[in-house]
Amino acid sequence: MKVGVVGVGAVGAATVLSLIERGGMCREIVVVDRTTERANGVATDMRYATPLSPTVDARAGDYDALSDAALVIITAGVNEKAAAPPTGPIHRDGCGCSTPTRGCAPTSCPSSWRWRRGRC
Repeated sequence: MKVGVVGVGAVGAATVLSLIERGGMCREIVVVDRTTERANGVATDMRYATPLSPTVDARAGDYDALSDAALVIITAGVNEKAAAPPTGPIHRDGCGCSTPTRGCAPTSCPSSWRWRRGRC
């Protein structure tokens, strides 16, 4: 079985290592990242872990290599530290409020029912 992992940050690398350690779950792991150098580096690092499970082949690839994968795990995401504005974190639960979390009040939050219920 072929498994693809998209995004090789901390979560993606841990996912690949977990798949290798479980051995026998898959025969091939394809690592894809927007930066090919990072994908190659993580795949190389994980090949050093393959003696734990010699039946697994970890390699870097592109999205075309995922076409015949039985499972694709997407671990790519936005780095929240880089995405947060300098004033503080912005609500990300869909309330539409554009004020920092600590400054949310019923008058500034358009979803006041969420604010009253403690979800904003």
